[in-house]
Amino acid sequence: MSSAVSEILKSPKANGFWQGAFRRFSRNKVSMISFIFILLLAFLCIIVPFLSSYNYATPDFANSLVPPGMTHFFGSDGLGRDLFVRSFIGGRITFEIAFAATLVVLLIGVLYGSVAGFMGGYIDAIMMRIVDVLYGIPFLFFSILLLTLFGQSLILSFVAVAAISWLDMARVVRGQTLSLRHKEFVEAAHVCGVGNWQIILRHIIPNLIGVVIVYAALVVPNMIVLSAVLSFFGLGVMEPMTSWGLLISDGSQNMTSWWLLLFPALLMTSTLLAFAFVANGLRDALDPR
Repeated sequence: MSSAVSEILKSPKANGFWQGAFRRFSRNKVSMISFIFILLLAFLCIIVPFLSSYNYATPDFANSLVPPGMTHFFGSDGLGRDLFVRSFIGGRITFEIAFAATLVVLLIGVLYGSVAGFMGGYIDAIMMRIVDVLYGIPFLFFSILLLTLFGQSLILSFVAVAAISWLDMARVVRGQTLSLRHKEFVEAAHVCGVGNWQIILRHIIPNLIGVVIVYAALVVPNMIVLSAVLSFFGLGVMEPMTSWGLLISDGSQNMTSWWLLLFPALLMTSTLLAFAFVANGLRDALDPR
């Protein structure tokens, strides 16, 4: 039975679905422009710090608070560090935290939700009550507790963001799994003696890929906001390393030097909007109805 379903997934009909989804997404100009913008921004976050002659961590007090110009494209901060380089370093750190946390959210949420929805009964009830209890833990309180016990670091920022954020994914996947567990192909797998884990991994989860992809595009900007919130309140990465949230926090404390707040906020806002447009395009492409 498992091999038969695998052949179906590899069939021209399955390939046609993904080809049609790609065509629908590519025809959505706003989503495609947003997707290209995200790729370009991610590329710049990687390459700009290597190409620039300025170091993101080295102070230059002679060029403190220089306005934007040809020397410093985004100006410089209170320590004379180039804001252009620091903005893209901050983008790199923000993307790293967001994508790593999203990967953990997907792995835990998809597996947890599919098991709860497929098993049903008291197992589902217990697992979802655990989710309800975790929902009651305030995010900031949990983050402060972690950072107080273990100190501030990039890894802890990632853990704090990911530890609570998988709950929504688990609920979404559970709801979808409940609608799949009584489908004919699942019943046929049961009759053929396929185990529960094999059914979940080979039949349930592959049929959730469309929902997971759309939700992942929504999770990434949420992770960016959460990591920025941590950094804004001084609970994220520490100097001389930076992130968009930390740059925005520093800029908000020196409003006379408007460029310190404007450029990091513009980069972050445009990234969040781009992910929102990509998510809308993916939703329309994967579910035309």
